[in-house]
Amino acid sequence: MIVTESKEETKLYLLVGGKGERLSSVTNGYPKPLVNVNDKPFLNYVLDDLKGFDVTLVCSNGTYDYFKYYRELGYGVINEGERAGTGGFFMTTRVPDSFYVMNGDTYFTGNLNLDVDKSTVFVAKEPIANDVGYIKGKNGKVEKFVEKDPTATGKKLVNLGLYKFYKRDMTLPMRLPISIEYDILPNMELEYKVLNTVRFDIGTPERLEKFKAWLPT
Repeated sequence: MIVTESKEETKLYLLVGGKGERLSSVTNGYPKPLVNVNDKPFLNYVLDDLKGFDVTLVCSNGTYDYFKYYRELGYGVINEGERAGTGGFFMTTRVPDSFYVMNGDTYFTGNLNLDVDKSTVFVAKEPIANDVGYIKGKNGKVEKFVEKDPTATGKKLVNLGLYKFYKRDMTLPMRLPISIEYDILPNMELEYKVLNTVRFDIGTPERLEKFKAWLPT
């Protein structure tokens, strides 16, 4: 369960626009977060763990029609347009002074408290894979982002794709597309918080099977 004790800073934007090309053998044309897991969309497992947050799904032109049903369940759904990038909605949506952003294709285990009062990237110390990014930092301060280093070995502070942002800390490029990873994070002063969690990123069929195997029967 992902929680916050704040009653005001609960806005969370869940990025669900990815089509999941590496997972195409099992998605049947649906967006990656909607892949079927035990007769239930993967996205629903993620949403079940976000109780207490005001969640808005961020879609693109090509995926919006798949997700608009979630409005009937009480979630916000916005279409950031075509090829706007992971941060394109910053330009098309009036975001609050502070908010969370999270990838919609990732599930986290454990009880995770996200209460922080500065712009923060959430990380976990885990063995590095060559297709995930990590950070270098000291004393809670991010010093550098490293994107998908195939030479990296051992355990690293892996970027979980989960952030809290304060607008006052952000500088946005005045164009689209906008990448959170390449256009926003490197230009911010950020702290990091280590979470005690196991991360299930369903980006490949093999990782999806690991999530299925972990679920209680």
